[in-house]
Amino acid sequence: MRRLNRKYLLPAVALTAISLVAATGCSKSSQTEQPAATATNVVNTTSSPAVDFKGLNFSWYIHYDWAVSSPWGQDPPTQWIKDQKGVNVTFIQSGGAATQKFNSMIVSNELPDLITLDRAADLEKLVQAGQLAPIDAYINKYPNLKKWAGDKTLGMLKSSDGKLYGFPDYYGGENGNTGWAVNKEIYKALGSPKLETFEDLEAYLRKVKEAYPNVIPMETGELSGGGVLQAGNLIYSGYSEDRNIYFLDVLKAYPDKNQFQSIFKDPALLKSVVESNKLFNEKLITQDAFTQKSDQLKEKLKTGRVAVVGLNNIFQVEEGHRILAEKNNENGYMVIPPIHDKGLNASKIKPANFSTLGWNVNVITKKAKDPEKLFAYMDWATGLEGQQLLTFGPKGLLWDEVDKDGVPIPNDKAKTIPKADKDKLKIGGGNYFANSNLRQNLINLNEERYGDKKPDQFDGASAVKILKASSTDTTEFEGIQPLPDSDLGIIYVQVKDLMKEAYARAVFAKNSDEALQIINKAQSNAEAAGYDKVLKYMTDKWQENLKKMKG
Repeated sequence: MRRLNRKYLLPAVALTAISLVAATGCSKSSQTEQPAATATNVVNTTSSPAVDFKGLNFSWYIHYDWAVSSPWGQDPPTQWIKDQKGVNVTFIQSGGAATQKFNSMIVSNELPDLITLDRAADLEKLVQAGQLAPIDAYINKYPNLKKWAGDKTLGMLKSSDGKLYGFPDYYGGENGNTGWAVNKEIYKALGSPKLETFEDLEAYLRKVKEAYPNVIPMETGELSGGGVLQAGNLIYSGYSEDRNIYFLDVLKAYPDKNQFQSIFKDPALLKSVVESNKLFNEKLITQDAFTQKSDQLKEKLKTGRVAVVGLNNIFQVEEGHRILAEKNNENGYMVIPPIHDKGLNASKIKPANFSTLGWNVNVITKKAKDPEKLFAYMDWATGLEGQQLLTFGPKGLLWDEVDKDGVPIPNDKAKTIPKADKDKLKIGGGNYFANSNLRQNLINLNEERYGDKKPDQFDGASAVKILKASSTDTTEFEGIQPLPDSDLGIIYVQVKDLMKEAYARAVFAKNSDEALQIINKAQSNAEAAGYDKVLKYMTDKWQENLKKMKG
């Protein structure tokens, strides 16, 4: 699962509940190449050796404004851990002001034992200040993290000083969630035409506009974190066999011939801007695309006033699908393969991206009394027993036994408990040591073998199959951006701002010539700001990553 920002990430976490994912990382041990554990070799997986956690008491701060942690032991999984493992946790809340809280803890030298945070500037700040306990020495002593993550991923997680501090979360996923979907009712009514190329798409959208004047032919979603139309991201990736939305939406640069090049010169961007401008001027896409909020998108999807939708997280259509399908189980939304330019190889169009590094990391500070025991706990939590517990709840609640693959078998209570009552149990939340390969496979097999799929249920399995085929691994590009408060970081912010402004103006332009002029002008301004220095920095960091991944 690819980490972009929280807007993309949390829906992506929800995706793990229905997807089967395999790891791509490799590890080296005793001169012999060993693959990281994958979803296909979960069969007969054994738990970690018994570790005595009794007496492990630690404080934990989750470094996000939105993070509000319930007291430890008030849900079945943490109550079981408290009672059976003897582990107690005291949560420190951000109070909706994570940056201020984080800085005050550093200044006052009152850091907690464990911090969950992004792999970004604040993590590096702790490393530079010498506030973290390295975990390298524990990797070979405890089995799960090394087994499931592999040395490729662990190597990429090493900090600037060459040491490993971060225990990853939701690591190892092999598919993203960016894609296209169609309103099935409208699509069938218009003859289910071929929707493969942008020519096909334009023709279909014009039919929709004529036949359904009150429907938005193509919904673009709320503006992305990078200032790009979400459907615009998909259009961009559809104009080249080697483009991914990560280049446009996040990096603002693209790799070519072992170097990063200016995004403003990218032929795929120029073509996509022309296409988006045409669709906007013909009123074939959302006219409030740059101002609408997520609630507005949800309302359109729930009422079926959308014919085609392209989103960074296409699983946002699930709620709308359920509402439409409850009225007629033939209706709802269906994910389709990526739309692309004529003449390109469809199998090489990969808009969705993922990183084996996962979402964020958990770091042990030097305030921890027993860092090894804390690491051992996290390693247990990321293994089979931990993921069974944190994903399905404790044995005896909703399951009493597992099958030959370690998959919990739902008991009678699990089959009859009302959804509202099950939600109150809060099972699945707070899994900050999640192992995507193991967790996703357990969930997938549980649903496949023991689930009761309803006629109106969203076809997640089909969606995942399409998304997996149209995803690419962008792990090698992690951490290559300059820090925000550095000289290059300041230039980089200017470049991002130039892109946001130029992209919006280009989409709104009177015609394609004006749209291209706007992008070209932005390129000149970026060059004047020192964009070439940023591109060189990113290239160098990328090459360093490639060396790390080779071991």
